[in-house]
Amino acid sequence: MPLDPRSFAAILFDMDGTLIDSEPIWFAVMRSVITDFGGDLPDHAHVELHGIDRAATTELLRNRYGLTGPAERYWDRVSEELVAALASANAMPNAASWVESAATAGQPRALVSNSPRSMIRASLARHDWARHLPVRISVEDVPHGKPEPDGYLLAAQRLGVDARKTLVIEDSEAGARAALAAGATCLFVTNGVVAEERARRITRHVVAQLPDLDLY
Repeated sequence: MPLDPRSFAAILFDMDGTLIDSEPIWFAVMRSVITDFGGDLPDHAHVELHGIDRAATTELLRNRYGLTGPAERYWDRVSEELVAALASANAMPNAASWVESAATAGQPRALVSNSPRSMIRASLARHDWARHLPVRISVEDVPHGKPEPDGYLLAAQRLGVDARKTLVIEDSEAGARAALAAGATCLFVTNGVVAEERARRITRHVVAQLPDLDLY
């Protein structure tokens, strides 16, 4: 791995697609619900919607995928179904080892997500290692979600560290851009969703999958 996580003042983790295998669940629920609102989500829409916040997602759904009617009603339905579905979401490979290793070493850490608090709680509830992430920043805690840096800057502030000295673990273009805008170093985990060359246009630190962590 090109980076030594021990050399950073803190590690800031994205959640969906980075720690929790929730991206397919999100897309499946959005795809199912949108049919009741006049829209349709083809397979390729998953990449376009990957990692962006609700405002940007809503704009795409309206302009490209036929969403009609009040967006609030659409999102209420999505949120209701997701809370139930995310309760069974699995951890991403090696997510537990990263969080637990940082906790054992006493390294400051936080979770920064474009998801609302209810989705964060539902996604993490069944995972024992999640107790090591008491600092959790949701999209509801900041003026702007990713790709803006607000969430990562707030996480660094709450941890009492300089954002420029943090390592961010991300799996989306929007999240990686948010990390760099905050001045952080970003490790981009593509997971076969984002092409490596696209990821490397944002950061030179790119891996196909979060590696096992036994450095501490």
